[in-house]
Amino acid sequence: MLTLLRDTTFRSLRHEHYRRYFFGQIVSFVGTWMQSAALMWFMYDRTGDPRWPSWLIVAQVGPTILFGAWGGALADRYPKRKLVQATQSVFLLNALLLALLVASGFVTPWLLLPLVLWNGTVQAVDLPARLAFVPDLVPKEDLINAVGLNSLVFNAARAVGPALAGLFFLAANAVAPEGTNGVTLGATACFALNALSFVAVLLALRAIPEPRTKKPERGSMWDGLRYLREHAALGGLVLLTFGVCVFAWPVLTVLPAYTRMRLGLKEESYSVLLSALGAGALVAALATATFGSVGRRGAFLLLGTCGCSLGLLGLALAHSAVAAGACCVCVGFGLVLYLSTGQSTLQLAVPDDMRGRVMAWWAMTLSASAPLGHLASGFAVEALDAPGPVLLAMSAGVGCAAVGLALILARRKLK
Repeated sequence: MLTLLRDTTFRSLRHEHYRRYFFGQIVSFVGTWMQSAALMWFMYDRTGDPRWPSWLIVAQVGPTILFGAWGGALADRYPKRKLVQATQSVFLLNALLLALLVASGFVTPWLLLPLVLWNGTVQAVDLPARLAFVPDLVPKEDLINAVGLNSLVFNAARAVGPALAGLFFLAANAVAPEGTNGVTLGATACFALNALSFVAVLLALRAIPEPRTKKPERGSMWDGLRYLREHAALGGLVLLTFGVCVFAWPVLTVLPAYTRMRLGLKEESYSVLLSALGAGALVAALATATFGSVGRRGAFLLLGTCGCSLGLLGLALAHSAVAAGACCVCVGFGLVLYLSTGQSTLQLAVPDDMRGRVMAWWAMTLSASAPLGHLASGFAVEALDAPGPVLLAMSAGVGCAAVGLALILARRKLK
């Protein structure tokens, strides 16, 4: 069994440089999600205003929408390993500054927001560079597997990081001396540990030599958009991804109201539904890493969109927690199967000297879909006072993307 996993699911780990990067990313991603969850709770605890977490999300992803194309151009112009080292070092310093400010007691929400905005600006450079860096670490035949493993790490960290943050808050409340705010103590610990987590990926990057590639020609940050426009199938894939994410990701926004209004249940059941989404995502990441191949890309993309649409439809019609949990598994599975396969498809198709600029538009697409979809779904649930119709509309939106994808695949097959 272990041999089977080594030769299939985790076959990219046989490449030494990718293996170092993979394990460094595990620690770093867990720390990042831990900090994100701690920051949300800290801001809400300090202000009592539920709008502050939304502002933090906008500050984190907004700069990628604005500057992602520029970040992609940097990834194609400069050595990717050194660029990722620089961005990860800035993230480390930012987390350390957060920890010091919170521990000092002088921090205010309006002081934290610029730090999060600066973090988001650095991410606009870091994300395209990291996406373009992975193909330098594995041969093309293992790229789909490597992307699947990256997705596995990301989704596992998204579940583990917030859980660790919750444990630190519980421990801080238990051991905090009288007169000390337990939330402040817990948040400080999370920020400090996140700063420490970046050391793992920096050590991994230091041990990886810079790939030998030809010196790239200077190009415009808009070259990535021109490339997608000239290659209609890839451009269509990015547009469809925007549609899928706009209609699918807001399930996270709808679930709290859905749990209370549709199922008549409390926070514990909401947590179970979130866990079901995460479980589906992890299974999809494992499936991509194990069974993903060039020949199966079209089928995986179509299966992902159809599974996501049917899962959202099932949620809209479900009346029990068990049925809703099964539908959440389906949504998480379909969405991550589509995204991991779509990312690897783009990575394989794009030439090395254009990869950063093209993957920047992929990153910008994902970032732009988040605030648009979440805000629209939140307003819709509030206006209709019912999550069911909103979930039906979301299912229809992803279903339209599935039809568009089927037409693209059929056209390419005919050609």
